[in-house]
Amino acid sequence: MKPAIFIALLLIGANAQAQDTVRFSTIHFFGGVQTAIPSSEFREVINNSFGNLGYGLNLGFVLSPLGEKKPSPVLLGADFGYFTYGNEKQKGTSTSPPLKTTHNVFTWNAMARLKPTHHKGSIIPFADGLIGLKLFNSKTKIDKNVTDIIFNTDQREVINNVKDTGLNYGLGLGFYTNPKKNTNPGFQLRVLYLWGDEVKYVVRNSVAVDQNGFVTFSTNRANTSMIIVQLNFTALGLKTLVGSY
Repeated sequence: MKPAIFIALLLIGANAQAQDTVRFSTIHFFGGVQTAIPSSEFREVINNSFGNLGYGLNLGFVLSPLGEKKPSPVLLGADFGYFTYGNEKQKGTSTSPPLKTTHNVFTWNAMARLKPTHHKGSIIPFADGLIGLKLFNSKTKIDKNVTDIIFNTDQREVINNVKDTGLNYGLGLGFYTNPKKNTNPGFQLRVLYLWGDEVKYVVRNSVAVDQNGFVTFSTNRANTSMIIVQLNFTALGLKTLVGSY
């Protein structure tokens, strides 16, 4: 838990620095695409056609707590993310129906960013600390075809559905471009490491149906820590509801 304590102290210290002012005038938006590289333990659980990786979108912003008073080495903000590992399908056998499993992740984080107070050139490095919530959703259900839906029911039978919400914390490094004019868009590259708890999942090829239609399956647990690589567009120095750049 040492990384979580470090991040919490970073956020508390940044808030303490900002408590003497309510004026936020410089805002930095970012949003784009992300790829998740799960832990080796969880990669063995996933079976998709793009290397057992996840993909998705992210969105966030950071604010200068000092406004126009002076440059601030600390920016405060929020970060939101979504990604999926795609659909994992299992063909039906004499003892089990065809199945489809999906793994999705949602993250909501408070964020503190450290960056140089004074900088030259078009590239600005930064380090991020994040702490918040992560929702991991893993669902296994019978993969009915069109014929099944038309002649039977359009209600898919869910074999197992796990929604696991827990503490999410991580560290990140990256850089963003500094355009000559703040009205011009820029780019941001960021690499994050997010620590994750263990979650329960249905073991692949363990589902079986007996003669009475009773479904049985085995479950296991896997760690969900991951590395995330993000490529974003950025907007710097936009006017906000309070103050101006």
